[in-house]
Amino acid sequence: MSLRLPAACAAWTQPDFQAVLLAELQQAGALVRPLQQGIARGSHALTDDVCLMVLQRNETAEHLQIRAGLSYFSIIPGCACEADPTPMSEVPEYVELQIDIHRADAATSLQLLAD
Repeated sequence: MSLRLPAACAAWTQPDFQAVLLAELQQAGALVRPLQQGIARGSHALTDDVCLMVLQRNETAEHLQIRAGLSYFSIIPGCACEADPTPMSEVPEYVELQIDIHRADAATSLQLLAD
């Protein structure tokens, strides 16, 4: 998948950068894989209610570099059997991502950071 974030690139100096970045990542479906890979407590990442916080920002002549913390939920599903008393429960999750946006064409790479 080729990921481009032109709106986030354009909003770099704007106060709403964090919201623009999250919206564009969600619209592109780019958070599904890293959130699923980052699960520590559940079994399936829920990507609808994600909170993104920019932890660190850096810029070079060629790139915008963002370290972001993402809070979200995963679920631990029951077997969905009629007699299964185990309800689906949401558990909180947290991951950090390195996001690099190329200034010239807004090509973007995401890297899940280790704890």
